[in-house]
Amino acid sequence: MLRRFFGYVFAIFLILFMIAVWFQNYYFVNEILQEGMVIEVWNKPPSRQVKEAKLWKEAALRFEQENPEIKINGIQREYSPQEFVTAMAGGKGPDVMHVWIGTLAVLARQGFIVPMDEYIENWDQKEYIPSIVWEPTKIEGKVYGVPRDTYFTVLFYRKDLFIEAGLDPEQPPRSWDELVEYAKALTKPEKGQYGFGLPATTWNFMDFVWQNGGELIQLNSQGFKEASLASPQVIEALEFWRDLKEKHKVLPPNALPTHENISQMFALGKVAMMMGVANQLPTLINKYGLDFKTTWIAPLPAGPNGLRASHAGGEVFIINSSIPKDRQEAAWKYIEFELSPANQLWKWVRMNELKMTIFPGAFSASTNLLNMAKFAMVKEELEFVRNEPHFEEWLLMKDAMDKDLLQAVFADTSIDLNSYVKIFNLKINKRFFPFEKQLQQRKTKKQASKH
Repeated sequence: MLRRFFGYVFAIFLILFMIAVWFQNYYFVNEILQEGMVIEVWNKPPSRQVKEAKLWKEAALRFEQENPEIKINGIQREYSPQEFVTAMAGGKGPDVMHVWIGTLAVLARQGFIVPMDEYIENWDQKEYIPSIVWEPTKIEGKVYGVPRDTYFTVLFYRKDLFIEAGLDPEQPPRSWDELVEYAKALTKPEKGQYGFGLPATTWNFMDFVWQNGGELIQLNSQGFKEASLASPQVIEALEFWRDLKEKHKVLPPNALPTHENISQMFALGKVAMMMGVANQLPTLINKYGLDFKTTWIAPLPAGPNGLRASHAGGEVFIINSSIPKDRQEAAWKYIEFELSPANQLWKWVRMNELKMTIFPGAFSASTNLLNMAKFAMVKEELEFVRNEPHFEEWLLMKDAMDKDLLQAVFADTSIDLNSYVKIFNLKINKRFFPFEKQLQQRKTKKQASKH
């Protein structure tokens, strides 16, 4: 009897609790509806990044003050292909976020993101963003992302190690020959110090190919894409890489160092020079303890014939295609606010007040900070910057090149480069650029244009 009594009491308590929760949610939802629309924004910095999180929160509050009809729900979540697809398929994706520009082609094909031409048509900032930055945002004639920031590859070097080696810290290497000369002077195996750090990745390799006058992908006589990895220019660039390791011995002895390995060694003074982008500075400083006063940035050295080249990248804002039109417009307002000159200026001031690392990639691609003394040396790099190949399966091709070409060649010095690369090039063409597939795509486009 007593057990039944307590059972009734528990049931009544549970019902009252559920009613209370319902009323709370009811009034909470109504309060939100009365206050205005809520948009979900990913990329909110985690709380452990105290200064970044503070800056993000303050910017969100400023947006809400200027747009009282819109509220920001910030989510501490970054782009991950599998997680993003799952979230979008389940209707739980963000309204707006920023992603690496190389993912746009895939996201557009999947129909996850909105073409943004109607928004940028009358946007007063669009003309200030260089055309090289806009180029990879266009898929089949439509713009699917708005550049949030941009980067281009440069040479990081340790001024303190230059001075120790008797090199002028104001005169970084300007050619491949000088790169070898400097790297030899900076290599001191007895101290565990090496002149140059070079992860075996396509991200690094493509710049050397361009500097040597080569291409990774080109159009053949019929106008179809094909890999051109077996060209003399590409093989020469690969031989130069192998010589840095085996002949000149200026690279760290571990066979396949990662970008993280090299970054840490650079910060610790165990690597004197490395390729990088200005966006890496916060990680180098905050995670690995780099003293930025010891470091300088310069254009990448030119190839044997004086060719200069580096590649561009960055992040772009995207808008969810599955949300209602009014939320899409609210998301655009957020993007427009974030990239506005007034907000960029405020961000500059606050980052200085918070003693955060200032670097070009922290700001809109339309904001020219390269006139700053610390970045003036790389301003000329913009004249030689290029985009990575721009097609849907590029990420897969890069992965194949990393694992089956570059890492294989670095790990096995007995590989004959000419024969190995020719076979690999055939495999790449068969997998990514089959003639039949490209021919069918051309026919489909012609038929679509007729209708």
